[in-house]
Amino acid sequence: MKKIFRQTPNILSSLRILGAIAIIFLKPLSLPFFIVYGVAGITDVLDGFIARKFNLQSRIGSVIDSIADWSLLLIMAIRVLPYLLGILEWWNWVIILVPFVFHMTAYVVCFIKFRCFSSVHTFMNKLMSAVIFLYPFTFIGEIYWLYNSYEIFFGLFALYGSIEMNLIHILSKEYSEDNKTLLRVLRKRKEQNNG
Repeated sequence: MKKIFRQTPNILSSLRILGAIAIIFLKPLSLPFFIVYGVAGITDVLDGFIARKFNLQSRIGSVIDSIADWSLLLIMAIRVLPYLLGILEWWNWVIILVPFVFHMTAYVVCFIKFRCFSSVHTFMNKLMSAVIFLYPFTFIGEIYWLYNSYEIFFGLFALYGSIEMNLIHILSKEYSEDNKTLLRVLRKRKEQNNG
């Protein structure tokens, strides 16, 4: 039983991968779609929380979690983007794509500077993930002002979070997932320069 509990975060991450695969076969933005998507989102919150709370972090767990995150994101894009093409206007796409480009740039900067393909787990990055996760739910009932307003809110958070990630990578002397904010990195640099 103890051995199974130690694998709980990996099991939850694996369930997210299975949920992503299930979404392929579900009608976008239908009730079954939202149920599977919602459960997948809950596993994303729980796997990391349980791993940290009970000291169950592992390198393999981190890899499975990343695969699960990217699987869900990619499959959501494949399934939902064709639907959105029919209802979003050009400015909606600008709000979505500009932060996305900055976010991908942060991975490139990290790889060039630290030789790892990763992003830091900033508070803004976590908040941005939650905001992005909730975005499909704004299409329930096709209330246009709701998803347009939410998208502007999402775009501002995502842009700030992506720029912050880039600046953290650029200003950090070494890679650390513990750089939760840009202020922490700036404080660290000041201490290193004074010390």
